[in-house]
Amino acid sequence: MDDCTVKTRKHEIISWLIYTHILSRIPYSLGNKCRTRYARKNLKDIGELSTISTNVRLLSPNKITIGSSVGIARDVTLDGRGGIEIGDFTLIGFESVLLTSTHNYSSKETPIAKQGMYSKPVKIGKDCWIGARVMVLPGIEIGDGCIIGANSVVTKNIPSYCVAAGVPARVIRER
Repeated sequence: MDDCTVKTRKHEIISWLIYTHILSRIPYSLGNKCRTRYARKNLKDIGELSTISTNVRLLSPNKITIGSSVGIARDVTLDGRGGIEIGDFTLIGFESVLLTSTHNYSSKETPIAKQGMYSKPVKIGKDCWIGARVMVLPGIEIGDGCIIGANSVVTKNIPSYCVAAGVPARVIRER
């Protein structure tokens, strides 16, 4: 690695440490301002009036796009390694996880820990409400206007304007 690459990597690590250990823990409006400022510099894009609450974990923030007027509650994990897009006016409940990367497990002869990882993007449409403690798996698309019930695990795409809940999440009605 050349000196420029090393300096860039050091800057990324320091920025991440500052975010995870200081900025992510500042409460209320001052914290929202600090986290939003961090997001504007480090996320791929973040729209106006979006808020990021306390203890939100951002993995690979440069691959995360957040629309306008998005609310991300406390203790959410956004795993951006495979890419995340969140549409305008979407709400993400506390302790939810948007997962874009996970383990390969196809070979029975090779230990899972040695099979590597794969990544697929997650896309959440506009005007969605993702309830508390929802898990969204890699490669999932949630259409515009959807509601995902608390504690659901989203394993398949959800069409626009549907309410889905359960483990695995199933469409239970249309809006």
